[in-house]
Amino acid sequence: MKKIHHCEECKWAVLNFCYTHLDDREVGEAILTSIHEIELDYRTELLHLRLEKSLQARKLQKEQPFDTQN
Repeated sequence: MKKIHHCEECKWAVLNFCYTHLDDREVGEAILTSIHEIELDYRTELLHLRLEKSLQARKLQKEQPFDTQN
């Protein structure tokens, strides 16, 4: 999550830099696209981890004996 948040911060910093200093749209767009692609990779990784966590939790739940005393 920190990596995704960091990418968001970087995108805002680049946008601010473009607003204050950059006249070339293509350069700004290339930088933002690169950061966005990195963020998408991190989000995909996080999604896969969440899926794995869900599957493991389900597997553990099935393996737990049913406790009728509680």
